[in-house]
Amino acid sequence: MRRLLTILLAAAAASAAAAAPAAAHVQVTPAQAAPGDPVVFEVLVPGETDAHTTEVALQIPEDVLPFSFEDVPGWKRTIEKADDGSVAVVRWRGRLATDGFVRFAFLASTPEQEGELVWKAVQRYDDGEEAAWIGPPDSDNPAPVTAVSADAARVNAGGEGAAAEEPEAGDEAAPAADPAAAAAPGEEEDDDGTDVLPLALGIAGCLLGAAALAVALSRRRPA
Repeated sequence: MRRLLTILLAAAAASAAAAAPAAAHVQVTPAQAAPGDPVVFEVLVPGETDAHTTEVALQIPEDVLPFSFEDVPGWKRTIEKADDGSVAVVRWRGRLATDGFVRFAFLASTPEQEGELVWKAVQRYDDGEEAAWIGPPDSDNPAPVTAVSADAARVNAGGEGAAAEEPEAGDEAAPAADPAAAAAPGEEEDDDGTDVLPLALGIAGCLLGAAALAVALSRRRPA
């Protein structure tokens, strides 16, 4: 299925009446992504001719797994799948101003292995013309390319495949706070003083009571 789609895209390129200027072509960002990472891909489509763009067809590179799409007002999205059920082509249909641009965004997981993702696209206009962006980077109709590299930072867009951050080597997790140890030294001293004072007052009261009892008994003794 994917081979057939590639042939169809090549045929569309051959049948295009004129190539669009290299300075204004379909672009896909980011230019670099990490392997096996969910990424937000954006397809930027400029209106670079006097005709109105009415359709953009994007071939999804093999092992790229789109799982969520952003809706764009005024544009309808359809998806064509390969025999294995994966997304093969995404089509957006609408109408773009001749001096405007439109941006399509979607979430997709990148392949596990490093390499290049070549995004082949065909742009169709209301005058019947087409521009097939499937050529090499130095051509008049270059296909956008995303490099899948382990040097790229992981973004985990959409929260897919999130994992807990592990401390780097040499880093130790901070010990849990001890509520007892959090008490200020001055508070412990105040608590000790508060405990001794009632004890001292109690002893003094007992002594005074004993003395009063002795005085009372001596007064009741017969002369």
